[in-house]
Amino acid sequence: MRLLDRIARSKTPLILGLDSHPGRPFDVTAPSHYAAQLAQCPLRYVLGDDLTRACAELAFADGARLAGCLDLLRMPAPEVWVEWNDEIHQRVIHETQLSARFDGAAVGRRVGVYLKTSIDGCCAVARTFWAEGLDEPAEVVLSPLESYIDLRGDLPDPADIPGVMAGEFAGVCHHPDAAVSSLLGHVRFRFDDAWSLYYRAASTDAGAGRQVVLDSLAGVARDVPLLLAFFLLLSAKDATRSLVISRAAINRKRLARGRPPLLDHIEVSASLDRAYAGDSAGADYGARQSPRLHHVRGHLVRRDNRVFWRVPHLRGSAVRGMVRSRTVCLSFAQPRASEGRAAHAEPIRLQ
Repeated sequence: MRLLDRIARSKTPLILGLDSHPGRPFDVTAPSHYAAQLAQCPLRYVLGDDLTRACAELAFADGARLAGCLDLLRMPAPEVWVEWNDEIHQRVIHETQLSARFDGAAVGRRVGVYLKTSIDGCCAVARTFWAEGLDEPAEVVLSPLESYIDLRGDLPDPADIPGVMAGEFAGVCHHPDAAVSSLLGHVRFRFDDAWSLYYRAASTDAGAGRQVVLDSLAGVARDVPLLLAFFLLLSAKDATRSLVISRAAINRKRLARGRPPLLDHIEVSASLDRAYAGDSAGADYGARQSPRLHHVRGHLVRRDNRVFWRVPHLRGSAVRGMVRSRTVCLSFAQPRASEGRAAHAEPIRLQ
C-alpha cells in the first residue's frame, strides 16, 4: 500500500494536550484533514528509486545546474502529490556530505508532499507527510510546517524564532554550498495556525521554542530541492518515463468486500541510464582527429528555453582504439553533523 492510500484512509483527528493545561485540548492539523483532498487530487506521482536518486543528486550534487534552470520550471498541475522512498533521498544527502552519517531510521520510510499551486505554476504551498513503514500499525505523520515555494523568489523576509513561533515565515540556508542555498532561497516555512497555537502554549521557554523550530525545519527543508529537481526532470525531454497505475480492477473487488478503494497514480522512473550507440564509426570532427571510442555519461542540457536529458552514449572512433575504463575522483567539503528527518540538521540554518 502506498503512502497516498494510507493518508486517503485517515479519519482520526489529532488531539494534543498539555501537562500544564490538562483541560485544554488542542485539535491540530492531522493527515485526516487531507484525506479528501488527496483522494480528489488529479495528479499523483510515485517516484521509482532510480528517479529519486537522480533527483537528489541533481539537487545536492549538481545544484548549480538546477538553480540555473528554475526560470524554466513550472508546477505541473494545480494540485500535485509526489511520493518517494526516503532511504534513497537520505543516502544521497549523506553521500554528498550534507550529513556526516546516514539516517538509519530512513530505511523503510515513505515521504510524500501534497502541493497546491498557483495558476501560473510559479508558486505552491506544500505539506509533507511520512510514515516509517506502510504496514497498518505504522503511523502517518504530517509536518506542522507549510512550505511556501516561489520560483520567482518573491518571498517575505524570514522572521526570528519568536516570530516563527507566532506564525511568521522562517527561511533556511546552507552557507557551505551556494547552489543549495540558492534553491532554499525560493522557499519559506511557517507553522499552520493550529500548530502555531499549540506550540506557543507548549513551549515554556525560548530554548524549547528554538528547538521546536529547528527540528521542524530539519524534517522538511531538504525535500523542496528534491521536488524542484523532479519537476525539472519531468519537463526535460528523454529524462523520465511514466506508467499509469489504474486501481479500477482491484477496487471493484475491494468495494465488494467493504474495503476502501486504492488511489490511481503515475509511477515515474528514470530514463537516464538508457544508453545508445553514438558516433562510433568515426565521425568527422573538422580539423581535429576523432577521439577514441569512449563512453559519455548522461547529463542535463539547457538550450535557450528548453531542457533535455542527453542520455549516456558512445562517442568517437573504434578504429583509433577504445577507452575501456575511466576513474573519476570527486571531492566534497568536510562532513557536517546531521540527525534524522525530524531532528535538527546542523547544515540547515535559519536565515
